Amino acid sequence: MPSDPDPSKAVTWLRPKEISPDAVFIEGTTGTTDICQGQLGDCWLLAALSCLTLHPPLFAQVVPSNQSLNEPYAGIYHFRFWQYGEWVEVVVDDRLPVRGGRLLFSYSRTRHEFWSALVEKAYAKLIGSYSSLKGGNISEGMEDFMGGIAITLPVSSRTPRVLWRSLSAALSQGTLVSCFIQAPSWHEIGKVNSQGLVMGHAYAITNSNKVQQELEEVSLFRLRNPWGFVEYSGPWSDKCEDWKTVDSAEKKRIKLIKAEDGEFWINVEDFSTLFDTVELCSVNPVSLVEGHDVPSSAWTISSHHGSWVSGCSAGGSRRYRRSFWKNPQFRLILSERDEDVDDDDEDDDEIGDDDDIEEEEEAGTGVETPERQVNQKQKVRRTQCTVLVEVLQKNRRKRNKIHFLYIAFHIYRIPPELQDDPTPLGQSFFSSNRPVARSGKYQALRGIRRKVHLDPGHYVILASSFRPNQPGDFYLRIFAKTGNHLGDQDFTCSSDLLMAVQSKPVIQKDHNKLQKLFDQEAGADNRLDAMEFMKLVNSVLDKDYQLPLDTCRQLILAEATEGRSRLTLQQTERLLSMLRSLQSIFLQFDEDSSGTMNPFELSLALEAAGLKCDSEVVQVLWERAGSGELHLPFYRFISCVARLRVLFALYESESSTEVKERGIHAWLLKFLVV
Repeated sequence: MPSDPDPSKAVTWLRPKEISPDAVFIEGTTGTTDICQGQLGDCWLLAALSCLTLHPPLFAQVVPSNQSLNEPYAGIYHFRFWQYGEWVEVVVDDRLPVRGGRLLFSYSRTRHEFWSALVEKAYAKLIGSYSSLKGGNISEGMEDFMGGIAITLPVSSRTPRVLWRSLSAALSQGTLVSCFIQAPSWHEIGKVNSQGLVMGHAYAITNSNKVQQELEEVSLFRLRNPWGFVEYSGPWSDKCEDWKTVDSAEKKRIKLIKAEDGEFWINVEDFSTLFDTVELCSVNPVSLVEGHDVPSSAWTISSHHGSWVSGCSAGGSRRYRRSFWKNPQFRLILSERDEDVDDDDEDDDEIGDDDDIEEEEEAGTGVETPERQVNQKQKVRRTQCTVLVEVLQKNRRKRNKIHFLYIAFHIYRIPPELQDDPTPLGQSFFSSNRPVARSGKYQALRGIRRKVHLDPGHYVILASSFRPNQPGDFYLRIFAKTGNHLGDQDFTCSSDLLMAVQSKPVIQKDHNKLQKLFDQEAGADNRLDAMEFMKLVNSVLDKDYQLPLDTCRQLILAEATEGRSRLTLQQTERLLSMLRSLQSIFLQFDEDSSGTMNPFELSLALEAAGLKCDSEVVQVLWERAGSGELHLPFYRFISCVARLRVLFALYESESSTEVKERGIHAWLLKFLVV
């Protein structure tokens, strides 16, 4: 943090007792008014923390009990946060940033309670720094505080009556609920509108209730502004005359407090008009689905950690047809149909995607009533499986930089003839098939998620960034109402190089030239060493495809030379024939005629040469042969083939049971880096 030339504005780091003599860790019980936002744009985090205080078991998981500021204490506190499938413990000291005698960032309304400031510090340490907390989505904080899965609900997707019923049910089941108003432009973010609401600002929804007003029953939500001040000024706000028409017993029942504490009530009709988005987070999707009580045991979760690696598995969107298929692929098997259908379940399956090609729609032959459409949709869904898919980008707030990639996921149905094939689906499959479900437009958010309805069957999920060659790590989660299986099918790397490129005889033109050159270059033992072989090969191959000495040595080492590292005429002919075949393959997959090959093209070329390797092996191979570049010349392609040829041969000759149990995949990864 830069220093201020004005000494009165300098930031110092003080311990709680140095800030307030009456400092306590938690005063009595925790509540939503314990948290006030300081001079840091982390309302998204503090709104989620406000929601957490309403659920003591969840709160205790993040803020372990038996911590205090009473003597004796060591000035060390520990907290727990969920990070991509596991709970991470974070330890911090109790020194906090102070300016002018007051906490610079999060503080308590009573000024002498410090748990919220210490939680904020621990979370800042977890993700990198305080500055990394500036700006975010409420769902990030809610998921990291409870390990649940979040969904985003447009307020306009529900009538006020249905919205109140849905959110009330979610709150009663321990779901964290928040909301915000979309600012028309970034200039409007943080501005207070005529109703006293902050634009582009996160609010926690802390309760719902109904009160009797004369002969009318009014449905209300209770909201909290993390600032700890600036409240809604419309109907049913703290200063509104409407409360005078409500019986005092009713006001006592809902615990009405009229104070400038950032907390206020609003009726559901005005809420639906003024707010744009609601975000909910639950440990299980049970309370994210309206309609029926579904036991948590009816849901199963599968998860996987994945990576987008430049040139290998960062294939970009469907617009990049030649590389899209290289994105990480995850198989999903759905075997059972839903037992019930939710009446209010929104349709998330028909949302457009900005990388789709526009297509003409067939003209309708009749008009269906909305009631008939709903009945038909529910009839179809009784034969389907409900699945909630989420992709979270990992560690994009590190090192004081917040840089989320634009990401999305697509789901394809796998036809029966490909279901037993463990190899990743190729370019031709994705070029000729359309996704059956998707997350929607590519978005620069930490997490994207969508609930979809799929027929029982086999599927593949592809997670991708919008542009290719953008590196990043991600975490994929699948929640399904009924049985499912997620994961990479076992893919065994294999070699069929002999059949693909080594079994072809040398062409007559090369044979005649080779015979003459071999007689000229061969030594007394009628064999060629590496230097002689290089001269011979480079006199036959075109200038752009000539080989350096090191590559020639690699090719010779792959041959059975009886320890001499020298080639016979027959071996030389076989290698030249192989080089001609590999040259043709190189030309075939060098589609831009650049004379080089990118990692996506390398994977296809290796497969054409009979060497099938998964993305992890190709990634390691590229790191070794590509030397960090994104373009591979012909001679390095030959080096890759020679290296793999030797390793496959050594594995086949290996007699160790332990080696065979580990498999060819582990073998290749171990020795490719040597």
